[in-house]
Amino acid sequence: MKNIFYSFYSVALLVLCLVTFSNCSDSDDGEEGGGNADNGITAIGNETEKTVSQYGETVEISFTAAGKWSSSLQYSAGSDWASVTNINGNSSAGKGGFKVSLSKNETGKERVLTVTVQVDGYKTPATVCTITQAGGEGAAVNLALNKFMGEYLKEHYLFNEEYKTLDVDYTSVSYDEFLPTYLLKLKTNLEDGGTYRAYSANAGERYIYSYVEKLGASRTRATTRATSVTGTGLGTFFSSYMEDKTTIGLAIGWVYVDSPADKVGLKRGDVIVAVNGTTLNRSNYQRYMNDLYYAGAGETFNIGYRRYVANETLGKYELVDGSAALSTGTYSNNPVLYSMFIKEKEGSRNIAYLVYQSFDLNYTEELKYMIQQFKSEGITDLILDLRFNNGGAVELARYLAASIAGVSHRSDVFMRMQRNSGADEYIRFGDGDDLGLNSVRIIGSESTASSSELVISGLRGVDFPVRLFGSLTEGKNVGMEVQEYKHGDSYYEFAPITFRSFNAKDWGDYSTGIAPDVMLNNQNSNYNDDIDNAFPYAFGDWDNFDFNLPLWYAFCDIRGVDPTTEQPLSRSGKAKLARPRMEEIIRVPSVPLKRPVGTFGSVIYNRPEIENLY
Repeated sequence: MKNIFYSFYSVALLVLCLVTFSNCSDSDDGEEGGGNADNGITAIGNETEKTVSQYGETVEISFTAAGKWSSSLQYSAGSDWASVTNINGNSSAGKGGFKVSLSKNETGKERVLTVTVQVDGYKTPATVCTITQAGGEGAAVNLALNKFMGEYLKEHYLFNEEYKTLDVDYTSVSYDEFLPTYLLKLKTNLEDGGTYRAYSANAGERYIYSYVEKLGASRTRATTRATSVTGTGLGTFFSSYMEDKTTIGLAIGWVYVDSPADKVGLKRGDVIVAVNGTTLNRSNYQRYMNDLYYAGAGETFNIGYRRYVANETLGKYELVDGSAALSTGTYSNNPVLYSMFIKEKEGSRNIAYLVYQSFDLNYTEELKYMIQQFKSEGITDLILDLRFNNGGAVELARYLAASIAGVSHRSDVFMRMQRNSGADEYIRFGDGDDLGLNSVRIIGSESTASSSELVISGLRGVDFPVRLFGSLTEGKNVGMEVQEYKHGDSYYEFAPITFRSFNAKDWGDYSTGIAPDVMLNNQNSNYNDDIDNAFPYAFGDWDNFDFNLPLWYAFCDIRGVDPTTEQPLSRSGKAKLARPRMEEIIRVPSVPLKRPVGTFGSVIYNRPEIENLY
């Protein structure tokens, strides 16, 4: 085969809203998850840290106890505002649990309930859940916002006909609970959101896209350049058992360049197995995963991790232990995660690989710089990795698609927006930086949504060849028009679903996702029937073909060769060495991290200084 060499260019980003599959839950098959010898409690189900409404809520907690147990409640303020009911009517050893009911919080202040379980024969009680109950911003703001949203939904919500049949009480819930309380009751609005897929412990449960968010005293969303954020710089995680079937490892989804994690040497694919001297297991990994993902200023973690390192003598990868002292800090949130060129020394191919996380208007110039770099390098092919891209600005999606499709499609329709009023709007490809491509390969997953799917749909609408690798995409064929509301000194952003999108062929029927041409992970509950059952995660870095199988498959597709038989590449450490047997991965059944509001950024802002978003 031809000799191939690589040149690399990578920059940092912060992912503001992403979906992960890493929270702890009790498995259905009774798998042991590495018990806690100090308190006798294992396999704590659902979220161990939960926030509930000021209006009261019931939280269900499940676990496995080594002996007879009893529960207790510790109040941060006051007392007797919560009660416990055992699920099974008893507190004997084995699988069990209880429901905790919290009454309405009328104090106006946030309060915290710590739920513990004491097992007979153990000295230390187990903290099974910490529940934070909102104090509320007052009845006045809830009533005002709820009424504002309710009246707007009656007129502009894409599914307003059914919404208008509801008996809505503007005083019964807080403003942040108003949309899920009423919109999840509807049957005709299934396009407003989705359902968690089979590998999730929340499988089958619905979530919605429409959202409301408090901006604070200044209007900062999408208008002010977010030049830095504070945290560890770690992305989301893939959780699975290590070889001892007790330790749980958190494989890092990505590390932001020049972030604290990057500076201490952590990489995508490293598997965290210990935090602050504590080995991760079924009963504690969710808490440490949350700590790392949501870490704020001034926090430090001693990380124990394992990394797959190529042993070329033995012709395989070996797990090597490592450690890092990780302190939080500030870093840039550029949505260009990674890029590189794959060039043939003897041949004409010059392939660009771009991992792009979000169509973020604040980083328009960074995307354009990368595309212009590709153009100046004279690339012949593009592999666009959108596996973690939840969407964003229509204008950036249009620009990227126009750069791929070229000037010949400048006047063609990129998308049509259909509202319930019948006032359709057409957006054309327009100008881009023509890359001179004849086709594009795109990597997508269930986190590929909104504007990412719009790029795929828009290109296919003008018969531009698109090959999709990975798994079924999210399926967000609808968008929002953002309204701004001011109450007192605070601004609120309200984004309900108000339109559907269609391409030039009048196709927009992908509410259940866009199927890949090459299915690498079918996202069912069986991880033994996938080509890549860790996807969209991996146990190696972005440039490692041995672990980044979607990149390898797309690369071989460009070259017209079979990815299962093609000869190794001549590159140290990336030469198709024998990697770990992926069929032996035991993925932990999981509850996703809470989706931040606006995770799927299909929005059009109704403020003149802000561009259209999708």
